[in-house]
Amino acid sequence: MRDALAWSKYLNEALRLWDGKAEAMCGQHHWPVWGAERIGTMIRQQRDLYKFAHDQTIRLMNHGLTAAEIAETIKLPKSLQGAWHGRGYYGHIRHNVKAIYQKYLGWYDANPVNLDPLPPVEAGRKYVEYMGGADAILARAAADFDKGEFRFVAQALGHLVFAEPDNAAARGLLADTLEQLGYAAESATWRNAYLFGAQELRQGMPKVPARPPMPRETLAALRTSQLWDVMGIRLNGPKAEGKHIVLNWHFSDTGETFVLNLENCALTYAEGMPAEGADASFTLARSTLDEVIAKLTSFPEAVAAGKVKLAGNPMKLAELMGLMDEFPRMFEIVEPKRAVVV
Repeated sequence: MRDALAWSKYLNEALRLWDGKAEAMCGQHHWPVWGAERIGTMIRQQRDLYKFAHDQTIRLMNHGLTAAEIAETIKLPKSLQGAWHGRGYYGHIRHNVKAIYQKYLGWYDANPVNLDPLPPVEAGRKYVEYMGGADAILARAAADFDKGEFRFVAQALGHLVFAEPDNAAARGLLADTLEQLGYAAESATWRNAYLFGAQELRQGMPKVPARPPMPRETLAALRTSQLWDVMGIRLNGPKAEGKHIVLNWHFSDTGETFVLNLENCALTYAEGMPAEGADASFTLARSTLDEVIAKLTSFPEAVAAGKVKLAGNPMKLAELMGLMDEFPRMFEIVEPKRAVVV
């Protein structure tokens, strides 16, 4: 989700600064453009593309249309639709207007039917039951596939795959359907999504190596507060139920002092205010912490090497780290998650 209105204003500023002056322009997702006149035209069209998408989305929102309805309704003017850089090769107007809607109104479309729907597996089972079972769905889906009604076939079969993830016929027909949608997609990102979903249905999850440790150089570029934020994200809340752990940290090379506080299944921190009566306190160089996170050494090895001074009960740190999730590198996108940690 990006601020399309702000983007249009910055493009207008770029036009004011560089119109008629720039000889070459390099963009992130397209090849370079040469020539002052062509550059000026492109920036104007891009400015108006973002402004049109923003303003027309808000206009249709005020007529009561939902994100999906706006995406189905909105059409670019011919002057923008005919510009090669305005085509939906990367991203798409049907995609981006939903992000604009979300910025202002969030995910809820004001229809209470959509306020608290069943999650995909439970909803899939009920849809299959309502539609007369898997065989009935497959028969109807095959007929609609032959008629080219791929968007709805994908929706219907999606419910069946979530209800019966091992149903080979459902997986095969849904893969064929996603493949057809991919072949017809102008947007490369949409095409990749459709074809990746088809691959998962036919071949299962890709076999990929485990997520590697964060590189030492990346860690060195992060603020210490950002490291604590990452740790908070990894905390498995249900496992932390009823636990209260307080740890003081002092970094000798940066002069920073933090207190980490696990309470109410949330990991928070404060800077510059060490806690009295903390479960444990650690003094070390921030660079040593980076080495531990990068798995170049372990915390016990750093302690044994004299790189960490500690007080209190150091096992409280081990207890805290035992509550951290290791995130998979890949997970299912068109079928139920098979390894969700709760």
